[in-house]
Amino acid sequence: MKKLPFLALLVVLCLPLAASAQEVAPKVEIFGGYSFLRLNLGADVSGGPGGGDLGNLDTHGFNVSFAGNVARHVGIVSEVSRYTKSESAFAPASVLGNLSGDVSVLTLLFGPRVTLHRGKVEPFVHALFGAARATATASGPGLSQNAVGYAFAYALGGGLDVKVHNNFAIRLGQVDYLGARAGGEGLNNFRYSVGIVIRLGNR
Repeated sequence: MKKLPFLALLVVLCLPLAASAQEVAPKVEIFGGYSFLRLNLGADVSGGPGGGDLGNLDTHGFNVSFAGNVARHVGIVSEVSRYTKSESAFAPASVLGNLSGDVSVLTLLFGPRVTLHRGKVEPFVHALFGAARATATASGPGLSQNAVGYAFAYALGGGLDVKVHNNFAIRLGQVDYLGARAGGEGLNNFRYSVGIVIRLGNR
């Protein structure tokens, strides 16, 4: 897997800088904000000539995480995120009429993070592992279908925090490769999050 060597390289590059830094790190960091998830459904489901590629689905939601720093530059993160997408379409009334569909994705992840606490700009990298739950519903005249699926999930990535105060920071961006595996199939997804960080205590 190409993502793991890339993440390991980022950690190796950050550690020497972290060792030389003397900035005080918070004991606890609580992040919350907006998150965008592009789901790669892995196939063209256009249904024939002239159709479009529906392999990607853009969803919107939130990302909340709690990090406890066990050392100045090393922390353990627990994270929850949720995304939703609703679509509607019209078919001839003689067939089905109005059709609607809803998709919801919930992720619960946990893992280590390395942060360079030095100055006002603090880059970080992490490797998070856990589970994802996806639900999909379709409804219309005479139609009602529901599906639920679970998968092993992992997020490999990092981001950049800008410290405004010892107890407050702005996360300019967190970018993740969000992978999921279920039934021998893998999905490769892109995630971007932005928001605020509450920092408590000093280490």
